[in-house]
Amino acid sequence: MTPVEKRNIEGKVITQNRYAEILEKTRWATEFTWQEICQICEYVKPVKAKTGAVIFHEGEVDKSLGIIVKGAIDITKDDGADRKKITTLTSSQTFGEMALIDGEPRSATGIAAQETIIFYITAYNMAALCDENPKLGIKFLWKISKTISQRLRSTTGRLIDLM
Repeated sequence: MTPVEKRNIEGKVITQNRYAEILEKTRWATEFTWQEICQICEYVKPVKAKTGAVIFHEGEVDKSLGIIVKGAIDITKDDGADRKKITTLTSSQTFGEMALIDGEPRSATGIAAQETIIFYITAYNMAALCDENPKLGIKFLWKISKTISQRLRSTTGRLIDLM
């Protein structure tokens, strides 16, 4: 995705405003103010993926979190013989929370189920956000923690159902 550059009076590129408008429309951003969304967008990199494109591979080391702002991603797992779909993530959902936090390899593969736009934040940019705006950094990390907690509860519930 190539953003159209606009410049303000001081000559600074203001593409973050457009990114903020996109991010604000997602459910993911509901806990953040407009100003916070604009600040977060200073640290994201938007990527566009066509249907069928591999977004990330199981086992790959990539210290980044993705926020799906448009489209859907199938999360799959290889069991040796074939690939099994675990779930489909849609707009407003995230992936890569664990990779961002612990830097460990991806635990599954993500494939674009349709044309998808993702806002990525790398571990480096997350650290920069925390250094430059600690209050917002904590709020962002708290959101990630809640997401991981909700997914763990869901997984535990499914595991109990299988026992």
